Amino acid sequence: MAPADRERQRLDPGAGGDLITYEGWSALARPQTLRPLVDKTDAFNGWAAIRHGDREPLADSIVEEAGRLLARPWPPLG
Repeated sequence: MAPADRERQRLDPGAGGDLITYEGWSALARPQTLRPLVDKTDAFNGWAAIRHGDREPLADSIVEEAGRLLARPWPPLG
């Protein structure tokens, strides 16, 4: 796959966090292993972060947490 094609397939950290938080977490019976990602996504979407306009560190933390989750067995069980 060409680099440009890979770039188009990436989700924005907020969108990816939302996808797991609002579509996956309940479907997986709300495993506690996803709680840090859900909390980071909530912070990213929170009014304080939006108002201050500095959500980049929060986006980075979502990406880091997603990487940690992907390094483990999937789906998370507990």
